[in-house]
Amino acid sequence: MAAAQFDLRARLASSEPFLFSWMSVPSAALAAQVARLPLDGVCLDMQHGMIGFSDAVPMIAAINAAGRPAMVRALWNDPATPGQAFDAGAVAVISPMINSRAQAEALVRAAKYPPIGARSWGGYTALQASGLAAPDYLKAANRLTMVFAMIETVEALANLDDIAATPGLDGLFVGPSDLSITLSGGARVDKTGPQTLEAMARVAAAAQKNALVAGAFGGSAEAIKAFGKLGFTFLAAAVDVDLLHMGAASLRASLKA
Repeated sequence: MAAAQFDLRARLASSEPFLFSWMSVPSAALAAQVARLPLDGVCLDMQHGMIGFSDAVPMIAAINAAGRPAMVRALWNDPATPGQAFDAGAVAVISPMINSRAQAEALVRAAKYPPIGARSWGGYTALQASGLAAPDYLKAANRLTMVFAMIETVEALANLDDIAATPGLDGLFVGPSDLSITLSGGARVDKTGPQTLEAMARVAAAAQKNALVAGAFGGSAEAIKAFGKLGFTFLAAAVDVDLLHMGAASLRASLKA
């Protein structure tokens, strides 16, 4: 029998921060290595990275084989991606540009089986990843999979309470770069500026009020620490390409020491 699928929901119920890597390079071999870094999981970026679905399938398998949870940032607010990602063995989908309650409800419908949603049946890879027989997977799938609505616009902030109260939604995930761009009217990217942090504090509070997971893209130690202080626990730590740069810079620095 296959090993049991990583229980992300149970892990996120802990107060311990969950730090995960963020992949943009389409490579199953690299995913296998990234999944073995001292971080808690791996997210595949299908929106801004170079990863297509045919790339994601073997990458998800490689991450699962390493015993880490595989997550996917969808191409857009796209109803097709959640079911595909879960069918391939991912345990979480982060969906960009959720700006209204109606969009959040559509996301839940795409991600969850009835009676919560309308996800279509047929994920044989998901069955293998879960280690469950088909009837047992159907019963457990809505618990084993999680869907996050990205809050990254002024419009989303205006509808924050309604979005956060969407039945079946598992978490809110802030894209602080896009959020800072919209808050500044397109003037700047300022992930840890006062205006951005104030808005993010509102998102964290809305998540807590509705028993949702509060997540955000960090990308640096400074951002991770700042967002953690606001109550965010599900945090993208660094992008694969940035990790390569960090490792090379660290080597250079150590040679000069």
